[in-house]
Amino acid sequence: MPARSLIAYAGRGKTRMFSITAKGKRRLRALTGNPAALPAGKYDAAPGGTMIIIIFDIPEKERRKRDWMRSALRAMGFEKVQRSVWRGAVKVPQRFIEDLRELRIADYVEIFSVLKKGTLAPS
Repeated sequence: MPARSLIAYAGRGKTRMFSITAKGKRRLRALTGNPAALPAGKYDAAPGGTMIIIIFDIPEKERRKRDWMRSALRAMGFEKVQRSVWRGAVKVPQRFIEDLRELRIADYVEIFSVLKKGTLAPS
């Protein structure tokens, strides 16, 4: 078993036994520990006439929130320009803004409204 494995197994053929390693248990606790539950990430985002660009730089120690952010943006119809730069002609729901504040990541997020077409705006 490699030292970096999260699951260990023993036995042969049909009699294999699987168990979680100490590292696996630590990883599981980190993922399912009791951090504040993340919002569902489902928002009623209506199409908008203005291009919105959302840029964020959420620290590594807040990885779960960063992953949640990407998932929520994708679900609202935004498309990725770069990993932390997203664009879309979508009205940003007020509940999304409130969730950013509740998660204490609003300071890491910038939302821009593009009033003049450039290379990012669709034709």
